[in-house]
Amino acid sequence: MTGADERASTWARRALGGVAAIAAIECAMAAWAYRDPLDDTAWSALAGAVAELPEDEPVVLATQWLGPSARMHVPALARLEWVARADLRGWSRFHAIGFGARWSDELTADREDLSAPTRVDSRDVGPFTITTYEQPAAGILVESLTSPVETLVVADASGRCRGRGELRCSDGTVALRTAEIDYRPRRCLALDVRDGAALRIERTRVATGDVIRGHVGFADFNARLRNDSPVAFAVEVDGEIAARWTVTDAQGWWPFAVATAPGEHDVALLVDVGVGGRWNARGYDGAATRTVCLEARALQEGE
Repeated sequence: MTGADERASTWARRALGGVAAIAAIECAMAAWAYRDPLDDTAWSALAGAVAELPEDEPVVLATQWLGPSARMHVPALARLEWVARADLRGWSRFHAIGFGARWSDELTADREDLSAPTRVDSRDVGPFTITTYEQPAAGILVESLTSPVETLVVADASGRCRGRGELRCSDGTVALRTAEIDYRPRRCLALDVRDGAALRIERTRVATGDVIRGHVGFADFNARLRNDSPVAFAVEVDGEIAARWTVTDAQGWWPFAVATAPGEHDVALLVDVGVGGRWNARGYDGAATRTVCLEARALQEGE
């Protein structure tokens, strides 16, 4: 091998070594940049921080794709009353977890016509940020009017519905469930009833504030797809109809409100399902019912 060849070979080895060194540095930097920040240490720190928050102050996710992992690692985030919430009413103070002080489209939807809450605190816990909000206008929850099921008197045209947990009526069943409504989980009273069913759902001598608020919706995408007929809905207070509405699936998780005088009242929710079945390639199937879901609460919103 000539001297020129040896010099070329030396430079080639040096160049190869340089490329290898640069590649190693880039691999190390990429591993650092793309490392998973959500390790066991991060989740443990978040669980500890959430455990220190007041137990009666709701904690929700502002970064929704964290949901499955977050609820597995932080049990408090799996609480049904927070995950399948009806809205943000009754929450004068709550906490949102995300990457940075974020606000989500779901929280905006659940705010409905409430003004934007005030951010009063924000602190980082590893890669997460816990942001605390206050909204005095959200009011105070006085009583749930649709749960537990054992407190309800439910009847259809044939008389009172019976059972424990799930009430059995001549026209179908009524039970408290977590249902998919407008692509969100909601905790509600589920009515699986036949065509023409008219239900009366009553709480007697129940404590109320200055307003009754609630929602009506329809569960199961496939069932909604095959039945877009409306239901008639009314709220009765002390034997008098306070308001009537007609509700369709196109209205999503539809909110309603009725003003009340604080005190004790007999409150009834009246639901006339009308057409309850579904249409398919073979025609109409009245036995395959669409689930109507509703929830109602008594709130004190004024001073």
